[in-house]
Amino acid sequence: MDGTRGTGRSGFSIDRRELLASAAGMPALVGCLDGGADDGDDGDGGTDTSGDGAGEPPFEIATIDAPGSEAGTVQIPQSGRVTCCNFTRTQCPTSRGLLPTLGEAKTRLENEGYAVGGDDPAIRFLSVTDATSGPSPSDDELAAWFDENGGDWPLGRDETGASYEYYEIDGYPTTIVLDGAGESRWRNAGDTTASTVVTAVETALEEG
Repeated sequence: MDGTRGTGRSGFSIDRRELLASAAGMPALVGCLDGGADDGDDGDGGTDTSGDGAGEPPFEIATIDAPGSEAGTVQIPQSGRVTCCNFTRTQCPTSRGLLPTLGEAKTRLENEGYAVGGDDPAIRFLSVTDATSGPSPSDDELAAWFDENGGDWPLGRDETGASYEYYEIDGYPTTIVLDGAGESRWRNAGDTTASTVVTAVETALEEG
């Protein structure tokens, strides 16, 4: 894959699947449960997109101006590109605490020679909030929160909540690594380590 380094990326002596499996089995700081539905009626809400194709990937995320992020749109998943997608919430302490960890993972991958970010990256980091539920910060408030907590990659909102429904996000933070074919290769609810994120991304690159 363009933008990746072929050999000698991590030097781990432990098998990657073993590392990911052991990390998944460890107790984690679970973070924040979804505190409830949106303010609309119970039952069929505005995010019910069944039957019109909008409930299937790819999903369009409206990005904002913030450190490492420009106003526009991005899609998840992205064909031919590994995406580390962080579903986050501003009022969740564990969500705040995870951003520096993701930043460390991103820096490690960059230092190992991967193209992370830019116009045609091999790897894309993305943080997403749900515009249909929970806190509703302004763009400026969201950008300030992201900056204060070490974010430096695309940041946006799922305006319809469709990606949240599809990936069954019910707690924060939830982080998913998607391979270039859009398959979920790793999923974690709550806190994790930079090493685990790096391993998950590299595995998706190699096996996706």
